[in-house]
Amino acid sequence: MIGYFRVPPVRGATFDGPLADKLTAAGCETLHHDACYALAVHKPGLDAAIVSARPGDLLVVPSLHAFAAHIVDLLQVLGRLQAAGLYLMTLAEGIDTRMPGGFFAVCGHLLQFNDQTRMVRNAEEKIVRLGRPRPPSPDPVAAEEEPASETVVEGAPEA
Repeated sequence: MIGYFRVPPVRGATFDGPLADKLTAAGCETLHHDACYALAVHKPGLDAAIVSARPGDLLVVPSLHAFAAHIVDLLQVLGRLQAAGLYLMTLAEGIDTRMPGGFFAVCGHLLQFNDQTRMVRNAEEKIVRLGRPRPPSPDPVAAEEEPASETVVEGAPEA
């Protein structure tokens, strides 16, 4: 079991505080941590935790908030864990990906949804910015030159 947590850069928050105690009490043999600055994407502590783990190992975090900055960050990290063959346990939420239920699969779908949503938003923004393409309008000069179409109505066949 490998423990990981993020500590906010505020006075009094330390790496050897209550979060570390919770992870040690849960049975974690090693602990990794990062200082979280806003939406930082560089997390050397998490990278070290993943590199030190072997497929089948369990990464334990105190809570999802102590693990990731926002939903997209969470889903991306969960994707990395799944690719490395690691499991995740959260103490606060009671998530344990070793149990059946497809938690990783659901997160994968959520990440895909987020990527598709971003693509759709970008397309919508482009339409708003450039305007919707309009079909070519009929040329009034060409319309006058074309002969009117004749409709031939056939009578009933003679018997």
